[in-house]
Amino acid sequence: MFDNMNKDVKGMCLFLGMIGLAYAAILVLTMVFTGVKILKSIVFISAFSSFLISLGLTPEVKHKLIRVIEAKVSDYHL
Repeated sequence: MFDNMNKDVKGMCLFLGMIGLAYAAILVLTMVFTGVKILKSIVFISAFSSFLISLGLTPEVKHKLIRVIEAKVSDYHL
């Protein structure tokens, strides 16, 4: 569906997704240190940012990331 996206649009999706994940990390730190209840916002921002990042990645990079993650997870199940 999104295989024919322009490289600029894919780059913008990656950029916005990474900014969103960084913002979610800042919100997590804020929640930990102040006790503010913003968990729903953090989950929504993280999910949307992850979606944007997955749109920006090429299929080859997605498959390589999945293989690396599976290898790391299998190392912990000794």
